[in-house]
Amino acid sequence: MTGEEHGEVRRIDAELAGLEQRRAELHGRRQTLLAGLRASAQAAAPGGTQGAAAPPWAPGGAYGPVPGHGPVPRQWPAERAETSSYTARNVLLVLGGVLLTVAAFAFTLLNWGSMGVGGRAAVLGGLTLGTLAVPPVLLRRKLTATAESVAGFGLALLALDAYALHEVGFPHADGLAYSATSAALIAALWAGYGLTLPAPGLRLPLPFAVVVAQLPLPLWSLALDGNADRTAYALAVALLLTFAADVTLAVSRQRDGTASRATARPVRLTAAVAAVPAGALMLGLALSQQSGTVASATRWSAVQAAAAAVLLYAGQRHRARRMAVPVGAAAGLMLITALKGVVWAVAGSGGTADRDWQVLVYLLCATGLLGAVLLLRGVRERLAGQSAGLVVAAVVVQSGALVSTLVPVAQAVFGPWFFAARAWEGPPQGPVRQAVDAQHAWTGSAATLLIVLLPALSVPLLTGGLGPKTVRKGQQPSGDDALRRLAAARSSLPALPALPVLCATAVATAPPALGLPYGPTVAVVAAAAIALLAAAAAVADTATGVTALASGLTLAATAIGWSLAQQTATLSVLGLLCVASAASAAWSPKAGRGRRAALSASAVAYAAGLAGAIAAALDRPAHQASFAVLAVAVGTLPTAARLRGGAAAKAPAPRKAMSLAVECAGYATALAALALCAPYPGTLWLALAVCAVGAAGVALRADRRPGAGHASAVLLVLATWVRLSASDISTPEAYTLPVSAALLLVGWLRRRRPSGGTAAERPRVSSWWAYGGGLAFTFVPSLVMVWSDPHWLRPLLLGAGALATTLAGARWRVQAPLLLGGVTLASVGAHELAPYVAQVAGLLPRWLIPALAGLLLVATGATYERRLEEARRLKRAWLRLG
Repeated sequence: MTGEEHGEVRRIDAELAGLEQRRAELHGRRQTLLAGLRASAQAAAPGGTQGAAAPPWAPGGAYGPVPGHGPVPRQWPAERAETSSYTARNVLLVLGGVLLTVAAFAFTLLNWGSMGVGGRAAVLGGLTLGTLAVPPVLLRRKLTATAESVAGFGLALLALDAYALHEVGFPHADGLAYSATSAALIAALWAGYGLTLPAPGLRLPLPFAVVVAQLPLPLWSLALDGNADRTAYALAVALLLTFAADVTLAVSRQRDGTASRATARPVRLTAAVAAVPAGALMLGLALSQQSGTVASATRWSAVQAAAAAVLLYAGQRHRARRMAVPVGAAAGLMLITALKGVVWAVAGSGGTADRDWQVLVYLLCATGLLGAVLLLRGVRERLAGQSAGLVVAAVVVQSGALVSTLVPVAQAVFGPWFFAARAWEGPPQGPVRQAVDAQHAWTGSAATLLIVLLPALSVPLLTGGLGPKTVRKGQQPSGDDALRRLAAARSSLPALPALPVLCATAVATAPPALGLPYGPTVAVVAAAAIALLAAAAAVADTATGVTALASGLTLAATAIGWSLAQQTATLSVLGLLCVASAASAAWSPKAGRGRRAALSASAVAYAAGLAGAIAAALDRPAHQASFAVLAVAVGTLPTAARLRGGAAAKAPAPRKAMSLAVECAGYATALAALALCAPYPGTLWLALAVCAVGAAGVALRADRRPGAGHASAVLLVLATWVRLSASDISTPEAYTLPVSAALLLVGWLRRRRPSGGTAAERPRVSSWWAYGGGLAFTFVPSLVMVWSDPHWLRPLLLGAGALATTLAGARWRVQAPLLLGGVTLASVGAHELAPYVAQVAGLLPRWLIPALAGLLLVATGATYERRLEEARRLKRAWLRLG
């Protein structure tokens, strides 16, 4: 057999053989699965009997011969329970233990008097011993959860035994001392009980023993006789010892054998959690004490230093390596508070000094700790694991100190602007401290200036304390990553960008803090502002340059506020700031385009303020001084064009940014000038005309031609309307109609004969550009006059003209005449109908309008619903067609 038929037959035989082999494999797998299901069903049957009848839900073939073929067994129809059996067991055991405990308390407290002494002791003692004897039996039967529940009940019974013993045997004993002794005995008994239980033991006794062990020492300290200070110090020492024991247990090493239960993970975790409130209470108690003498302050500081030493020791342990930074931060905070207490007592301030000076002492201690960590190599090597945490603690304290000075700093920075309400009335007499705020004196002190200066002095520590070569030489302990992370994080700290902000804050705060007079205050603040603006242009680092620019502009605003008290100071400060900003923007090789643009815009703003101040110095009123400001705005237009270069010139990106910034600042200055003369139409029209001329000059630039040309036309039209209104012209049509006729003629010719290309390629000018200006030039002022004209002739003529314009626009299908004429005609009609509508509205009942509005809304909603139903019906019909 040869040919294609023979090859096809061979392929079919091979495929059939493969199918038979796959079928045999599937049958083998089916046999295995069904055998497992059969074994599970037989084990679940009562007594585990063999040959039980197959339940109706069993899969086919599970209890009988397996057919050679058949369907795959269905999925086992067992529903998934919402609660696991372990959860149900734990709930039942916990609830049972709680109920037994409640019953024991009720028996002890309510039924105690109905039994004698022997009966009481026998009941509670026998119940306690019997309860504590049950868990070992349950453990041997591997009923661990039940043993945990019974053990918890036994702990409650021990507490009741202690209470009963006090009531019967020691009724006159001191409550605190007896409670402390009972807690110590219960903790010791419970710890021994947990350690002596057979394997695998219970999880709850030892953690419960740790929790109860928190009470003895504090209660004993409270039971001591003595005055309040002695009791408080004894309580702090007791809390310290408890805290140290908890921390030591939390970082202890896992042991082998029976002792492993004492250092198991639940025990260490419980000790770590218990150490937090003990340490917090100890620290809060130490901080709340007002130490009047050096000896007393030293004693309290020693408590905090000991707690910090415990944390530093814990951070060195292997168990706490992952928590080295938080532990080091906590230790650093305790060290700072300890140092503060000693320094404050040595300074002899007591508790009478201002809060700012206490904050300053905290800041000094934090700065000292920061310097010790970053500059002393031995400290870094000894406490490598906690070095980062100590630095974090110092930085947190410094940040908190800065936050505490926000109110006096804000007063020093923004307070001088109250001179704007009484400009040029004379500088304040004496120190400027009394003139920072209009209502009250400055709320800061000399300590405020020092608080601002110290973080600025810490910047070199943060930027240079841990150099990269320290890490390259491998001087940190082997395997310790904390020091390497600290060295790597040093370069990313925002210390250097924060330096200009701190310097500006210090300069603004220095005059009121040092009590400087008015003249030196203005000079110092203005000089610092100029220096920061120059630094913003000279610094290559972007973040530092931006913060220097923001700080310089803010400090410049403060200098301007101070200068407003005196005319000479105002002119001098504004002139210096204008020159400094312009020079920094022009000669700044390292500054980016954003900083140069901001400096350029600020120079325009200072120049505008200087021009207005010069005009005011010449006793010019505001609407006339606005032309001096407007002159600055007009002067920015050629300056911006000069910076950008010609249309074909390729200016650098910084020069383009400066050009745009100067141009936008000029527009803002022009708006400010228009706002100054807005209440005076007699000068407003001239200012608008000047702006129109300036916009026409901008239109000479190719990149600004369309927008500037249209703006120039709009401004010129507005200037004409304002001039007509200022001249009390009662018939503006005599002035507007000739201009409108000329504009419409030019527009018609331009639209009829477009330039360039063949007739098919000529672009058709829009009707809005051709007729819009001419129509609006007459319609708008006439429409304004109609609403104040009581006669009938003007509305009639304007309505007729608007109707003719509308019909012409409809006839030749032109947008501008159609819409402008229609709007004007509708406005005239509304004016004519307004009196009658008002009369009819007065006759109608007040409820009618809300009722009509409600009916309209209901009808609209019903129509909308009907349209939705029609759309759904159309969709269903379309689906039926498919």
